[in-house]
Amino acid sequence: MKPTIACFLRNYLPFSETFIYDEITNIKNFHLIILTEKTTDRVNFPYPEIYTLPEKPFFKKIQSTSLLQNILIKNKVKLVHARFGWGGIRMRKLCKKLNIPLITTFYGIDASRLPRHFFYRYNLKKLFQDGKIFLVRSNNMRDDIIRLGCPEEKVIVLYGGVDLKKFKLKKRVKKEKIKIIMCGRFVEKKGFEYGIRAFAKITRDHKNTLMYIIGDGKLREKLKELTISLNISSKIKFLGVLPHREVQKQMEESDILLAPSITAKNGDKEGIPTVIKEAMATGLPVVSTYHAGIPELVKDGETGFLVAEKDVEAITEKISYLITHPDIAILMGEKGRKVVEEKFNLFIQMKKLERLYGRLINNNG
Repeated sequence: MKPTIACFLRNYLPFSETFIYDEITNIKNFHLIILTEKTTDRVNFPYPEIYTLPEKPFFKKIQSTSLLQNILIKNKVKLVHARFGWGGIRMRKLCKKLNIPLITTFYGIDASRLPRHFFYRYNLKKLFQDGKIFLVRSNNMRDDIIRLGCPEEKVIVLYGGVDLKKFKLKKRVKKEKIKIIMCGRFVEKKGFEYGIRAFAKITRDHKNTLMYIIGDGKLREKLKELTISLNISSKIKFLGVLPHREVQKQMEESDILLAPSITAKNGDKEGIPTVIKEAMATGLPVVSTYHAGIPELVKDGETGFLVAEKDVEAITEKISYLITHPDIAILMGEKGRKVVEEKFNLFIQMKKLERLYGRLINNNG
């Protein structure tokens, strides 16, 4: 019988967290159950064993913690893997009480913006004391949480991976129309404003370019108004939130991925955006920024280009170069696929994670 582990998520599952679903569904050597405080989407993210706890207002907290404890005991859970720093904070006391090893994975906002708040920082210190292992998506994030007080020996960089059976290399050829794609939540750290401003400049010299933007969020209207003010609304299509298979199709049909990530005013940063990994897996050359862990994935001048955050002129220059040098763009995309195969393969990453699970359970036993 496979040992049972529990994955704790505050919300199962926003459209932007497909990468977590890919990991959950590719655990092979353990029986995994999901614990969550809110179920958002079971249609696009089906899973057989999901326990939804009562919402977390203070008067329900004791009740939900008691229910959580019963679930862990009843299922003989050997290890808890909390997603995001706040998930680790939520599970810390209970795991300590039941002597269950706790792993916490950080993704970005939980290691950058939230630590600006005293109460979150205070709870992180307790989590760093009691948690067994802390997984991060980049070396840049590793440095961030060590600065926050996490013992260096407890931190492991585990790059999120791409399912290379789904995201296959698409052989690209020179085309008359050039399609540029941006994909992600419409939040400040994605830097879409600067991507749109750069695209407006590109269209002056390259009339054959189109931009497709996938995603949604609180900045939607602001971004649409920007396209109107720049007189490029006819050249940009907002596709909204798409199923993962549609995102894959859009990537295969595109010529360049633009990911102009920035550090938001509130300190929010990326880990390494999954969309860049997926795009590179299909052979898309990337134009992105020297931001967070992105340089650990995109090699400037080899698999795409990196520029300074918010540098609209540099973004314009690099995209124009790829448009006017299609053979180099294709070669960069092919090299990008190899980088993903070697360092960001989902199945290789999951094997590493499962070995870690096994080690912690055996040591605890």
